[in-house]
Amino acid sequence: MIPLSVSAKNEERALGACLDSLLASAAFAERHAGIRFDPVVILDDCVDATAAVAASRGVRTIVSSGGKVAAQRRGLVPGAPFQVFADADIAVDEETLLGLARAMDDPAIEVACPPRRPLAPARRTPIARAIHVYNAHRGFSAQRTWFNGKLFAIRHWAIPTLAELGPRLAGLPRDLFYQAHLGLRVDDVYLSRTIAREHGPGAIRETATGLLWFRPPETLRGMYRYFRRMRMEVERLDQIFPETRSTHQKHGIRRTDPAAVARATAEERRLFRLFQAAVKACEIVYAAERAFYLHLARTPCADWTPIAETKRPIEGLDRHD
Repeated sequence: MIPLSVSAKNEERALGACLDSLLASAAFAERHAGIRFDPVVILDDCVDATAAVAASRGVRTIVSSGGKVAAQRRGLVPGAPFQVFADADIAVDEETLLGLARAMDDPAIEVACPPRRPLAPARRTPIARAIHVYNAHRGFSAQRTWFNGKLFAIRHWAIPTLAELGPRLAGLPRDLFYQAHLGLRVDDVYLSRTIAREHGPGAIRETATGLLWFRPPETLRGMYRYFRRMRMEVERLDQIFPETRSTHQKHGIRRTDPAAVARATAEERRLFRLFQAAVKACEIVYAAERAFYLHLARTPCADWTPIAETKRPIEGLDRHD
């Protein structure tokens, strides 16, 4: 039995479609290979009907508090050969979980994740289309060694607790922006660095079968909030684990493939240039916000709320698309 843990924070809108696809994929794995998955939804300080949505699909729940890392820790099952973690706002095709299980048959693999595909944006604005093209065109963002935390199988999930981080945090200045004293907020950046550093980049594998659908941000505000979360966590890790900086520089930075850009259509290149301009705008705003909270603010930078446009339910997918 393979543990399948879905972290959910007020996900009543998206969770149903997510569970439907995961349960169908689990049934496919059992039917074709006799591999059984044990799903559970981790309720991360939920105050909506997320628990009822899980119950309507016959999926048990566990209550958690303190953010995504704490929720994933609650979902750990000691002794399992590996574990699958999923976000609650995704959908997968029927071969995805079987693809993860088969990849993990290789003992050299520490983490496996499926290929990802962005859903077409609901908005038809230039920025929504630009973000979509960036996510859909892999050459615009060359594949990194890093894996994405939306859905992955992992052999050894281990994130230091706040108490375990104590000696490292004691030497860092307290500030209102990074707030490193609160510990790690997301797991995939830390795990990617650690696994690549300790086992080599070959220990992280994208599966040959399976597919994950997700909704990227569709507004400049949503794009900035996503940008800020990732940039902030990278810089927090640079402070807390400086020995992993070189691993990030070598394996964790997205780079554009010029040949892929040359092969793109004129419209795709135009939208990619717009995306690049939006990234520059995000960098400027981020630098200003960081300076404000580091030097002028009296209250902490606490905006870690969901990005609304990424949380709509994923419905009506053609599974063969």
